[in-house]
Amino acid sequence: MLKLKFKAYKGAEIALFQKQADDYAILLGKRTLNPSKGKWFIFGGKCEHSDKSLYETAEREFEEENGTAFSSVSVRFCGECKYKFNLPYFKWTTFLYEVDVSFYMPKHFSYKFSDVQFVPFHQGVGGCGSGTAFTETH
Repeated sequence: MLKLKFKAYKGAEIALFQKQADDYAILLGKRTLNPSKGKWFIFGGKCEHSDKSLYETAEREFEEENGTAFSSVSVRFCGECKYKFNLPYFKWTTFLYEVDVSFYMPKHFSYKFSDVQFVPFHQGVGGCGSGTAFTETH
């Protein structure tokens, strides 16, 4: 009998929300690399051996992917979403934060993204989960 052995995959992301007029917007980055080139993502990624927690993974990935130290961002914690997708070897956590309208996203983000912006929910972004991807709707 063939036994498959799966290596556990753990990852995390930080989702920043901002109140804009009568709607909320989420900070997304548009990927320049495959897989998912051209899709909008929340900043996050795989847990590395040096990460002591999924929260530390999320902070590290946030900084790596958009060039801003998360510790320098003034935020209000809103919650945490954990996903398993009915797969015992897969674990993903999204940390949710709200930022003030005065938050400015510097334009020195990673080569992995061609654009970073707050996208209003009413534009039809949707979906949640690992490496959360959103498709543009116009």
